[in-house]
Amino acid sequence: MNEKIPDYYNNKDLIFDEIWTLLSRGVVDRSEDFRLPVVIVNQNSFANGRIVVLRGAFKDKKILRFHTDLRSAKINALKENNNIYFLFYNKKRKIQVRVKGIATIHHKNKITEQAWSKTQIISRKCYLAEQAPGSVSKFPNPGYPKELEGRNPKIEDTEVGFENFCVIESKIYEMEWLYLASQGHRRALIKINEEDISAEWLTP
Repeated sequence: MNEKIPDYYNNKDLIFDEIWTLLSRGVVDRSEDFRLPVVIVNQNSFANGRIVVLRGAFKDKKILRFHTDLRSAKINALKENNNIYFLFYNKKRKIQVRVKGIATIHHKNKITEQAWSKTQIISRKCYLAEQAPGSVSKFPNPGYPKELEGRNPKIEDTEVGFENFCVIESKIYEMEWLYLASQGHRRALIKINEEDISAEWLTP
């Protein structure tokens, strides 16, 4: 028995809205697969990927947002080459989305101040690490001060972590959508600019 065919299956004009519905859901719903995309940057002439938590999806501005440590390797990579790529996959809906964008690093400005004020203590704790992420260590350790192992600090004790906190905003200019279906896959390319949004079918 064939699965139910969604409205966007044969209508490429509906795909853009469907993608942003999933992205917006990923920001607020921990069970949404789009919450944890793979982000890829160009580092030393190689593609370097990692999973991040999607923290913002602004359809009107065509911007995706995530948080990171200013000292992380991807910051230096983005300073050298601000092209950024996202890979999303929703297992239940069988939808893959590949996204291309241009990244902007925000540090100690209004955007980071607002984001930091909404960041939970358990997340703030990560920015209290004494060494940069990826630093070599002789022993296994969580990075933050030993006295914080197994407990959370007071909110006022986390403020020092703001120095290491930054927000990456990515201006999206291209999305490639793939829908896996027993009755036949569908694939489309969406190009975005300031004037309009265009979509065309691709062979899966």
